[in-house]
Amino acid sequence: MKMGKKIVIFGDYDSGKTTTLERLCEKAVKVEYNGVTVALDYGNITLNGEKIHLFATPGHERFRFMLEIIASGLDGAIIVVDNSRGVTAAEERIMDLLDESKIPYVVFANKQDLDDSTLEIGREVDVIPTIATEDVGLLKGLKRLLGKIS
Repeated sequence: MKMGKKIVIFGDYDSGKTTTLERLCEKAVKVEYNGVTVALDYGNITLNGEKIHLFATPGHERFRFMLEIIASGLDGAIIVVDNSRGVTAAEERIMDLLDESKIPYVVFANKQDLDDSTLEIGREVDVIPTIATEDVGLLKGLKRLLGKIS
């Protein structure tokens, strides 16, 4: 029996995944070394009486093997993109995999305080402007994702 929803937060290195998770969650656990996520970040939040489990993946290339492990059984995903650098090849690959698997996801165009230009995605997806360090747009984006999950 499944208890709540499993949401995985993807994104490239330094896009704001850990900060997003920390700002959304009531309590967060990090596995990092020298400030770099090396395994995963975990936290949860209760919305409308349902527990939402959030897992953030490592962004560094050498930890990419963890993605498949963390992503197993997910209900939806958030892709955090550093808006000041645009969508990376790694983030494109993640979106391709989510599209192929028909897993609902949203994109957080993060770091709007550094660059508020419109993020070019090139596919049909909800893009939510966010500033994770200031908690801007995060809950709105999570609720938008949850609305896509049946």
